Amino acid sequence: MKKNILFAACGFAALLIASCNTIPIIPNDATPTQLIQWGQDSMEVLNYSAAEAYYNAVIQRYGMDTAIYIEANYELGHMYLKRRRYEKAYAHFKEIEEIYEYAEIGVIPAAFKKLTQIEMEKIPAKYKEKK
Repeated sequence: MKKNILFAACGFAALLIASCNTIPIIPNDATPTQLIQWGQDSMEVLNYSAAEAYYNAVIQRYGMDTAIYIEANYELGHMYLKRRRYEKAYAHFKEIEEIYEYAEIGVIPAAFKKLTQIEMEKIPAKYKEKK
């Protein structure tokens, strides 16, 4: 009896772990706000594959809107930074900085500019581009 309970518990745990790392089916009518929220929710449960899929869906579907594009890129950079994938994080944050450098003041929200600067400071110098 104890072996059956232990076997069932192990099976349930394996199923739970496997389901946490699956890539979601993304509804075609999902809004950028929903996709960003789902990405953040996925990051909270350490399902980075799903988070990346949601953020990339935002870029693919709504990337022509600069503010949305910046937010999704920031979320990707933040995710890579948390995972210590510094080269990828740096690439996303650098792109955001360049967008702000050439954007007209007031056209895009300034919040992500400051957040990007804060995140860039967390990246070790050896991963930053040398000019």
